[in-house]
This record gives sequence, C-alpha cells and structure tokens, in this order.
Amino acid sequence: MNRLRHGARWLLRTSWPLYAASVLGTSVIGAVLIMIFIRYFIPMPEVQELTLQHLGLGAIGVAYLLIAVVLGVVVTLFLFRPVLEWQLRPDDHDPNMVRNLVLRLPVLQTLIVVAVWAVGIAIITAVAFQIDWQLALVIFVATSMACFVVAVLTYLQAERLVRPVAATALARRFEDSTLEPPIKQRLYMTWFTTSGVPMIGVLLLFIAQQRGFFTQTPGELFPAVFALTITALVTGALGIAFSVMSVVDPIKELQDAINRVRRGEANTQVDIYDGSEIGVLQAGFNEMMRGLNERQRVRDIFGRYVGIEVAQKALEEKPELGGEDRKVAVVFIDVIGSTTFAVEHTPEEVVEELNKFFEIVVEVVHRNKGVINKFQGDAALAVFGAPVSLHDAASHALQAARELRRDLGGLELQAGIGVAAGHVVAGHIGGSDRFEYTVIGDAVNAAARLTELAKDTPGRVLTNAATLRAANEVEQQRWTLMKSVELRGRNKMTQLARPVRSTLADRY
Repeated sequence: MNRLRHGARWLLRTSWPLYAASVLGTSVIGAVLIMIFIRYFIPMPEVQELTLQHLGLGAIGVAYLLIAVVLGVVVTLFLFRPVLEWQLRPDDHDPNMVRNLVLRLPVLQTLIVVAVWAVGIAIITAVAFQIDWQLALVIFVATSMACFVVAVLTYLQAERLVRPVAATALARRFEDSTLEPPIKQRLYMTWFTTSGVPMIGVLLLFIAQQRGFFTQTPGELFPAVFALTITALVTGALGIAFSVMSVVDPIKELQDAINRVRRGEANTQVDIYDGSEIGVLQAGFNEMMRGLNERQRVRDIFGRYVGIEVAQKALEEKPELGGEDRKVAVVFIDVIGSTTFAVEHTPEEVVEELNKFFEIVVEVVHRNKGVINKFQGDAALAVFGAPVSLHDAASHALQAARELRRDLGGLELQAGIGVAAGHVVAGHIGGSDRFEYTVIGDAVNAAARLTELAKDTPGRVLTNAATLRAANEVEQQRWTLMKSVELRGRNKMTQLARPVRSTLADRY
C-alpha cells in the first residue's frame, strides 16, 4: 500500500496524464487540421469532388487516427515502462540507464510520433495514388510538412513536461552529454519547422499552379495561402514560446538561486533537467556551490584551530616559512592551580571547566578584535595586531584584559592575565610539512612573566608602563601604576600597572 501511495505521488508530481494528453493531443489536432486543409483548401478538382462514398479517404483517415492514438499510447507506455518502475522502486534500477533514458525521452517520443505519422502518410498516399498520381503527390507533401511541424511541437512539449523526472534522475550524477540537441540546433529547427515549413507550403502552391497541378488562377489560391499563413503565425508562436521557455526558465531559476546565495543561503542548489548546454550550466552552478561550501567548511574547521584571520590569510595566499616584524599587543592567560584542580576532579570535569573558561576567553578576545594564537594546556595566548593589522592594538588588548577579569569572575577556574606590547616577529614557524602561525619576541616573554606575577596580585591582571603609554588616554585612565620589579629572565626593572578597580577582584 505504501508503495502504491508513493507511486501515486510520483505520477501526480510528474504529470504523466498531462504528458500523454499534451503529446497525443498535438498529434490529433495536427492530423485533423491537415485533413481539413486538404479537403477544403487544396485547389484541385480531384479533391473538391471527393466524397466519403467516392473514395473513403476521410473514413480511412479517421480510422487510422483512432488506431494511431491507441498505438501511440501502447508504444509510449512500453518504452517508458523502466522509468515508471524506477519511480516506484528507485533502488532496483541502474541509475545510469535511467539517466540516459530520461534524457532521451523527448527525442524518443518525437520518433514515435514521426513513425505513427509515417505509416498514416504511406497509407493515405497509396490510396490516393489509385485515383491520381498528382493527388497522391499533393497529399504526401502536405501531410509530410504537417508531420515536421507536429514532431517539433511534440519534442518541445515533451522536453518541458519531463523536467521533474529528469531533475530526479540527474540529482545525484550529471555528466556532460549530447543526449539532447544543442540549444542552437533546437532554436534553428524550431523556427524552420514551425514558421518556415508553412511558408514553403505557400511557395509550393504557386509552383504547383505554374506546373499545371491546379487550374485556378493565382488569385484563387488565396484561401489556401491565407490558411498556411495563419498556420505559420500560430505554430511559429507556439514553437518560439516553447523554445524561449526552455532557455529562459532555467536562467530564471539560476538567477533566483544566485539571489538566494546573496541572501546567505549557502546550501542553494538548482534542479538539473537538461542534457544540453543548459544542463552543463545547471550542473556547473551546483558544483560551484559545493566547492564554495567545502571551502567555507575548511575555513571554519581550520579557523577553529588556528583562528579565523589566520585561516583566511592561508586560504587567500600560499603560506611560506618565515616572518615579518609587527608591532602588536599580547595577552597571556594562565589558569591558577590547574594541577591541584586536575587531581581533585575527574578528567571529564576538568575538560568541561576548561571549555567553559576558554569559551569566555575566545569571546572576549574576538570582541576586542584580537586573535587566539594558541592554547597551551591550561593557558592561552591572544595577539592583537597580527596577522591583521590593528590600529591602537595596545588599547584593545588592555580592554580585553579588563573584560576577561570581569567575565571570568564567576567561574570555578581563575587565571592570571598579563598584557604587553612591542615588536615581534609574526609568521609561520616549523618545517615545510608542518608549521604554525605564531609570534615570537620580547612582548610575548614579558606577557608570560607578567602573568606569573598577576596570579599573586589583587585583581590578577597586570601590564607594564610601556604598554600603558602606547594605549589611548581613555584606556590609560582605567589603569594605575604600581612599583617597579625585575621580571624573571630580564636584567632591567619593569614598572607594573593594574586596572583601577581591580581590587574588587579580592572578593572572589
């Protein structure tokens, strides 16, 4: 029951009843119109004197028309049966076979129509030949020209109606293909058969009149000429309309998809339902979007490890070993008592608390235009001014340090924070197969030493006087100078500074 329901939904979506009615309806209407044209507009005495009792051509035509409709339905159903079965049971069929068959559906349907028409033309021409060879020739030419027009209109209708099936068949795989006529050939053929063929019929009328096929004067050919001209206008309009839609529809879909991408819908895809250049364009758009999404995914994952700015720079230009002199500010954050905390808690609890801690660190640093350069166990190094240059890097770093003290206050883990500014070498350090972006210089060492002192200082945030002087006046007002000390590993005195309200941290 579920399979039947599934199949019913597919039949509704792909409009097979509409497909059959449209394709067969075009053939039936074309056959009726050409019989009317031959009977009432061909200016031959043999035609004008025909009656159903005299020759039976009308009866033969109507009988074959009914047989042709039934025959067309049976042949079409038999030929397209694998597609219908695939829609019911997709996993039981070779997708390549289905793909090729679906793309050939419009051409195969056109060949079926041409074959049915060819049999009918042969029958009615043979019957007419028994009466007069000129009559047989006129009927053969008229019906053959009608066959050309009907065939092209059938192809254009079938190509449009089969799009939902083609989109499903080509959803997983598309290869550049010549299973459908190229767009240029399609447009030329449409114009020639729907507009050119009726006009050729007008010329043939005058040529036949000159050759003695018709006894009427050129003026008496007006009804037939008028009928062919109207036919050319109607069929030409239909053919051009279908041709325009076959090109404009996918272009509008691509335009809509591009607009969705501009609005930020990164997973946008378009249906592929054409085996010509249009299908290549549709598949190319989808491939481009997959590439962009993959690039963005790599950038996101890469950025989580090395920082968004570093990842962006690495993707835009080829990273090379070496560095450049940059003036930056550095913030070093180191957890206090991490060893004791790890002993007293399970590894899962340690990791959970560290993640909470560093989540705040990352948010604050990024908010102040800094970059997390690296995590070192229970410590983090943030850089302001590299790899992307930053105006007033010292002020941003000092503000980030103050906000970190405030936002980290409610956590179980506490940290010492040191800030230092100066010249460093920023670049890729390592080997040709494995390297990382980092900063090396006195500012990094000074920040690390200040962090050690900050752990035992009220407020647990320290910087030096040189870094404070590099900041703007507003930020300087939020800090107070302290005593000078000799930092470990340095042979000169360094004057310390801490936030003005840092003593509030003593409550924690």
